[in-house]
Amino acid sequence: MLKWRLTNSEQDILGKPFWAYTYRFDGLQNKVETTLIERRASHETTRAVLYLHGYTDYFFQTPLAEHFVRQGRHFYAVDLQGYGRSIRPNSRPNWCENLSQYHDDITIALSELANRGVQSVVILAHSTGGLIASSYLQQYLSSEDEHRQHPKIDGLILNSPFLELPFSPDTLKRLSLPIRIAVSLLPFHNLRAEKISIYAQTLHRSFQGEWSYRLDWKPSQGFPLSFHWLKQVIFSQSALRQHPISLPTLVCHSARTTRKLEDIDATRQGDGVLDVASMVMAAQRSFTHLTLGCIEGGFHDLFLSPEPIRRRYLQCIDQWLAQLD
Repeated sequence: MLKWRLTNSEQDILGKPFWAYTYRFDGLQNKVETTLIERRASHETTRAVLYLHGYTDYFFQTPLAEHFVRQGRHFYAVDLQGYGRSIRPNSRPNWCENLSQYHDDITIALSELANRGVQSVVILAHSTGGLIASSYLQQYLSSEDEHRQHPKIDGLILNSPFLELPFSPDTLKRLSLPIRIAVSLLPFHNLRAEKISIYAQTLHRSFQGEWSYRLDWKPSQGFPLSFHWLKQVIFSQSALRQHPISLPTLVCHSARTTRKLEDIDATRQGDGVLDVASMVMAAQRSFTHLTLGCIEGGFHDLFLSPEPIRRRYLQCIDQWLAQLD
């Protein structure tokens, strides 16, 4: 049985009214920590949104939290073990033995939300966080025991989820098997970026973006990509397609793929990380109660898109939540 303890509680680096709670628990390799960031609504409510970040990422999008608070929901975010606020000297950042180890972070978060009086929650997750959340729910929905200790999960919102490898459907047909063989035969191999990605240059203020975030927690060249990590991703993607989730799910995605483009302005016109067509096909196979939201001009992280576009993204979420209620 998973056990954890609160090791720190303080005002978050984002400032008031954000608070950060650090929990220590036994992970697969050693003692690890996870961080729950809290932005409570000004009035009493039993509803909340729980946010999971993507790969080479952490929570810093304060306007996202404020949006849901205005909608009458508490907002919580998790910096998963080894990410952002939860990076520790005794473990490699952004690395895991198995993606399912992050299920512990989600279990702790949901339990702590229940302790705060939250009765219903919608999970919002981006990119790899979307795959982790989906994998968690795949197991969670078949387990009656944990349901008694957690808020009711009303739905799942995925922001450009990493449900398939970043190749077009035709390319995947040719490369899927060779990639599976490579990551199995070379588990200790790592890919290191030699230069700052074009996508990163569309985001951070030090380049041509509008966002300020910590480059030690979200480096523009990324962290080394482990073949072992990639193997776990492929396994989780395959398992999800074999056992689709019936929970109401909204998958929001850009209208086009721009990941192979070398021009910053061209990359800004779509998803510069994943292949949109493959993502949508995987979503249709992975969720039985699915709504798709196509956001014209959206970045890979749709909320980091320019203001008019991210407003359309939030409107898409609000309309879906209104139907869910």
